[in-house]
Amino acid sequence: MSTDVDYLKSLLQAHPDFPKKGIVFLDIFPILRNPVAFETLITHLLHHLTSSTIPKLPNGKIDVVVGLDARGFLLGPILAMRLGAAFVPVRKQGKLPGDCVKATYEKEYGTVCKNIQALTRSNAHT
Repeated sequence: MSTDVDYLKSLLQAHPDFPKKGIVFLDIFPILRNPVAFETLITHLLHHLTSSTIPKLPNGKIDVVVGLDARGFLLGPILAMRLGAAFVPVRKQGKLPGDCVKATYEKEYGTVCKNIQALTRSNAHT
């Protein structure tokens, strides 16, 4: 397994001082451009979820995968589909229709406000 992880790490590209000085941005797009690497990443994430996370959950399953834009939109739907779970996007304020719940928090480069559609557990799979 560590050989696969080393392989994936070797594909990441570091961009120092991006998007601002003092931050090192790790670019995952080289993994996404490589179908074998992308499948390896998804397989490892699923293995971790099914072997470490799900067994600790009271109901023994994941009902909803929440993905933050933009990277979460790339990985979240695939993981949700393979887990038989719903996918729920979290977006910048004003980008989702309908009733939304808002969360504001601090990141390395400023304050961020994200929205999620107001869903109930019963309509998460609709």
